[in-house]
Amino acid sequence: MRPHPFWTVLLLALACASPRLYFLSNELQQLENNSKLIVAPGPWEHPDVPVVYADMGAVPDDLVLPALKTLMALPGATDACDANTGRPRPDATEYCLAVYRTPKDWRVSWPVRKQTGERGGCQPPMGGVVDQDFGSDLPIFGFAHNHPCGTDMSSADLRVFPAVRLGEARWTMIEYAVSPGGKPARDSRGRPIPAWAWLATGRADAPRFLKWNFEGDVFHWSEPERSWRLEAHCEPAPPSNIGSTLSPPKCYPR
Repeated sequence: MRPHPFWTVLLLALACASPRLYFLSNELQQLENNSKLIVAPGPWEHPDVPVVYADMGAVPDDLVLPALKTLMALPGATDACDANTGRPRPDATEYCLAVYRTPKDWRVSWPVRKQTGERGGCQPPMGGVVDQDFGSDLPIFGFAHNHPCGTDMSSADLRVFPAVRLGEARWTMIEYAVSPGGKPARDSRGRPIPAWAWLATGRADAPRFLKWNFEGDVFHWSEPERSWRLEAHCEPAPPSNIGSTLSPPKCYPR
């Protein structure tokens, strides 16, 4: 499917403007007019974020790691806590992006953030991506985001995975890479490919990269070993009866 005219006009406008770093969630289209299903443009046109040609059966680290490092360099993405209270400063910002695959390569979407002063974390593009070369309904392999105060993943983070529609109006998150239209991504043997979530956290001078799967197995990136190391198994806290804020996840070291 080719890009909608909306995206063609938007990309032309970007070419004539000063370099863009991200999109605001309220700038983007929504799938089925659902505010939870925003659609991000792709790929992220940043000199430090490559398009990667690699094995089509597993998300390449050569794509994910540069994207995570570049997320941390965006305004307010890192070291944005008040030294006295430990709380996020007004400029602290979370950015979300989607990791996806085209018929030829691997890419990430543009980062998405909320408006300045709007509370809460970033909103991942659950409605998928419209790629400037390959159009829409591409398989989404997961979402990456940053934590501006250097914290680990939250209970809510552990629940965010690609979404697929069930029935007329119900959407649910699943453990495999899938397009918004419901087509799963498969490896060379025809098996569904697991989805992942990624987090860029820590400090600017000591970044920490995490990833986890649908089951809650959490890995951290070891730069000396150039590999992901299993760190813990984590379970999101159940919703509280008192308020909407979830407690931190329960993690069991491995």
